Amino acid sequence: SIVNLKLEAEAAYVKSTNITMENAIDILLYADSMNLALLKEVVIDFLAENSIASQDLDFTIVPSYLMKDVFVAFGRKTNRGAKRGKDYDLSVMSVSELRRKLAEKGLDVDGSREAMIEALTTNIAD
Repeated sequence: SIVNLKLEAEAAYVKSTNITMENAIDILLYADSMNLALLKEVVIDFLAENSIASQDLDFTIVPSYLMKDVFVAFGRKTNRGAKRGKDYDLSVMSVSELRRKLAEKGLDVDGSREAMIEALTTNIAD
């Protein structure tokens, strides 16, 4: 399907992209503008992994709604060893985890992180 093709292309782009402190913000903004959830998450995780160097970046051009994802990534990095039970909060799951849950339920696996969480939340409520 066209969705699978888009996801495969995004995964290939992620693998071939060298994220550095010099290009991280630009790639993040590009990923957001093209609704590339996996690429966006990879960049945000890169920033979390390099938190000391990230302090020198200019986040003023990053839309405020993206900052929540940045904070979630920093939280995921901090709580990496924590046990993830059945009721693990959807808001802190990675894009891959969200897509896996969506696929298990036969739901659309494409879309923004927020759209994936909404779909899972709606499906749970039904």
